[in-house]
Amino acid sequence: MSGSSLPLRAIAVFEAAARLGSFREAAEELSLTPSAVSHQIRILEAGLGVRLFERVGRGVSLSQDGLDYYDNIREGFRKLKQATEKISSKNRHGRPIDIVRIHTPPSFASRWLLPRLSKFLADHPMIDIRVNAEAGPGLDAANVDLAVVYGGASKWESRAIPLLEETVQPLCAPNLVTSGPIRSRQDLLSQTLIRTRVNIVSWEDWLQRQGFEPDGAIARSIQLDPSHVAIEAAIKGLGVILESNILTEDEISSGRLIAPLQGVGLTAMSYWLVTPRPAAVRASVETARRWLLENADCRANDPVRMNQRSS
Repeated sequence: MSGSSLPLRAIAVFEAAARLGSFREAAEELSLTPSAVSHQIRILEAGLGVRLFERVGRGVSLSQDGLDYYDNIREGFRKLKQATEKISSKNRHGRPIDIVRIHTPPSFASRWLLPRLSKFLADHPMIDIRVNAEAGPGLDAANVDLAVVYGGASKWESRAIPLLEETVQPLCAPNLVTSGPIRSRQDLLSQTLIRTRVNIVSWEDWLQRQGFEPDGAIARSIQLDPSHVAIEAAIKGLGVILESNILTEDEISSGRLIAPLQGVGLTAMSYWLVTPRPAAVRASVETARRWLLENADCRANDPVRMNQRSS
């Protein structure tokens, strides 16, 4: 995918084309040319690494991957449209809309924040959330109201508070276990191990922390970036991924990914919520801040996460 930001324009074009079943009708609805629609779809397909549409005569139809993707995003778009209409209606009565700017890691934005954001917009129609999920050299505190940072937060001192604790463990598709049992760390070495460039824990690190030293290099591994591509590859049974329960919570809860080994997760406080300019916190920023903390706290009672930590 181009860069590390969430391709919202391409996703919106895909949603319209999938809903209408036509590039031409999507172009009319979005005030674009059909070629512009095709271009955005190609960008999204290239980033996801899958074909979303198949050519049928002079038209198009959704591929199986396209159907799966549309099923996952259409409810979010419906809620976003409802929230937008609600905001627009209230604003016509003269009430100002307040903007809250949030900076997050790309994977956190797409896999944790975005699925929850539509409800916040519906509940708080006079707050406009602007999410920046682009990877960059550093956080521009002057242009950010709230930030979610990954890893250590010592540089922010009292301005950072714990947000989410993650467990990193091997995950794979259920059919991978049935085709070849994975009962020990040694069994993992007979599988293809999926790597991601930005993973904070490598397979070598994880094996060493488990007290296991493989003989020589890991036999089979592939690197896939960004993380959502690696997760999708694991779902399709391409291999075993070493990934965070936060970024894979939907896949774990639905059973598309399972933990083949129990009690081997590495758990740490990984995500921190930063208020770069605490002296300038507005009521709307505090509302968004409390909402982020409340949604993170809900995970503490999530049965999937509790089972992982007790295993």
